Amino acid sequence: MPEHDPSADPNQPRLRIGFLLTPRFTLSAFATFVDVLRLAADDGDGSRPIRCRWRVLSSDMTSVQSSCGMRIEPEERLGDPARFDYIITVGGLIDGGPGLSPDQAAFLRRAAAARVSLGGLCTGVFAMARIGLMDGYRCCVSWFHHQDFLAEFEKMRPVSDQIFVVDRDRISCSGGVSAAHLAAFLVDRHLGRAAARKALSILMIDEP
Repeated sequence: MPEHDPSADPNQPRLRIGFLLTPRFTLSAFATFVDVLRLAADDGDGSRPIRCRWRVLSSDMTSVQSSCGMRIEPEERLGDPARFDYIITVGGLIDGGPGLSPDQAAFLRRAAAARVSLGGLCTGVFAMARIGLMDGYRCCVSWFHHQDFLAEFEKMRPVSDQIFVVDRDRISCSGGVSAAHLAAFLVDRHLGRAAARKALSILMIDEP
């Protein structure tokens, strides 16, 4: 993780996350993760990105279509990955398209070289594994896609009996409501337990 001292400037967010959306990504996993950040970032339900900052990244600023058909507009170009604490790749349909673009793959490799923590939501870990960024790491894969993962990555052993996995500077979760729990884990790590519990409570999601 890059050096980031929020105490140096109290007006800066303490948790900074960039998102890469693959074609036909799962909207629910992405939205649930972001909603935890949104609720933890401000007092009450103000939704101001004060304590957390999150941005959807793109090389060409083209909107990305989710698996349900809705599109998300990127907010920033890829740029320097070190401006984030985490870069999260959001996957969806395994056969949903080309996956990560060459620019996105290069961006993630730069992030790994800069020691930015990388994460995969839903099948985002497939996209990361395809470019070698999960080699030597444990990862979480949905029980529904467990055999798909084994068929594609014979030498890796995915974890499917946990809702998320944190292995050093790699984080992963199977999607669905587990995205909220992973986001809450990161909020707890950077902002404290009270902020994480507040977000889950407002969303009416029980603690795991």
